[in-house]
Order: sequence, then C-alpha cells, then structure tokens
Amino acid sequence: MTTGHHWHGYGPWTGPHQFFGREHDHERRPGRNPGDPETAAFIRATSPPLETGHYLLRRDQTKRQLTWTDVQGALDWLAATYAQQPPDPTLDYLDKAARLEHTRTELEGGADSIWHYTVSLSANRVAVFAVICCPHRHHTRTPCPLPPN
Repeated sequence: MTTGHHWHGYGPWTGPHQFFGREHDHERRPGRNPGDPETAAFIRATSPPLETGHYLLRRDQTKRQLTWTDVQGALDWLAATYAQQPPDPTLDYLDKAARLEHTRTELEGGADSIWHYTVSLSANRVAVFAVICCPHRHHTRTPCPLPPN
C-alpha cells in the first residue's frame, strides 16, 4: 500500500455521451492561471475533468464524508454509487466484484480510479464518478483540498 496517501471521491456526474467529444475539452480543464475566468468556471463545474488530478482543484466539492485514509471506504462508496446508478443492462460490462478487485489494486498503488459507463443507451446517458489519490503523483503542485483528520 502507498504510504502517506489518502483518497477523495467526486461525483457521480451524469450526462450525455457527446459531452466527451473534443468540442467540450475547454470546459473540462482549468485555464492557464489560477485567477483567470476559465479556471474559475472549471472549479465551479461538476463535469469530469480531462485530467483526473484536476478534481483536486475543486476544493468546494471535496467532502469530508468522501475522504478516506483506508481504501475499503473508497471501495464501499464506489460500490454504493454503482448500485444507485447501475449500467444499462443491455450492455456487457465487467461485473462489480471484478471491477472492485481491480480498483483496489489501482488505489493501493497510488493511482486514481474513474468509473465511467453508460447508464442508459436509449437516453444517451453516462455516469462518471472518481476516487482520486492524494497527494497526486502527476499534479505534485496541487495541494490537498481537504486533509483527512
């Protein structure tokens, strides 16, 4: 297990598949400077960012009840969120137990885990929720938005 890490949960976000097209990339990343309007809009948004570590910039969306020092807490939240927003039954996805096993390995290794899948094919809706490792190994200058107790 990675020493000194903890995890933050974000989401779930649901929206249309088209939101993940290149034409929406500008909405899914912060601007060049902390105080610019693009960064302010990004921080207020709830949509999934292009880079997982950018979730940590959304300090106001980081919640104490979604901050864990134990991977099992994060896995329990992922499983519960998945149960509340299950994938479209007409599609073939990895079963929940296998997904959780793989996610445990990722999180314990210091990686992030993004669960992104179609919740309704006919309504063109996807669900996205994430557990982000903190401190982040790729966004080393981004401070922790809410240190655990």
